[in-house]
Amino acid sequence: MKEIYDILITEQLLDVLMIGITLSIIMMAVIQKIKALSFIKSDNQVWFINFILSFGIGIPFSIYFYHLSIYEGIWISLFSFVGAPGIYKALKAQNIINYKPKALDDKKGNVIEVKKENYIDRTDKS
Repeated sequence: MKEIYDILITEQLLDVLMIGITLSIIMMAVIQKIKALSFIKSDNQVWFINFILSFGIGIPFSIYFYHLSIYEGIWISLFSFVGAPGIYKALKAQNIINYKPKALDDKKGNVIEVKKENYIDRTDKS
């Protein structure tokens, strides 16, 4: 069964989803700021602005920062608009993907662990 998932869920798809998640976070912040404007009165306006900005920012974002093609930029924009975090969580919940970022693996395929003394606790304790 794992082989089927490896065929269906390619590395390229996972990379596009990860970039889409990054873009989704940025887009959520931008849309929240835009929703606060006085001339935005309906959910349809927010939906339309989200659609336009997802593609207007997503394609240049993926081309500039990740040196991807325009076609991959369109997919990233679409995933960002639809909600890449939701797609990723759904695939993960179904045990379809077990993604580890490439930066966390060394050249031998072993996972690099962070020592306890190097761990930074970012929770607010005040």
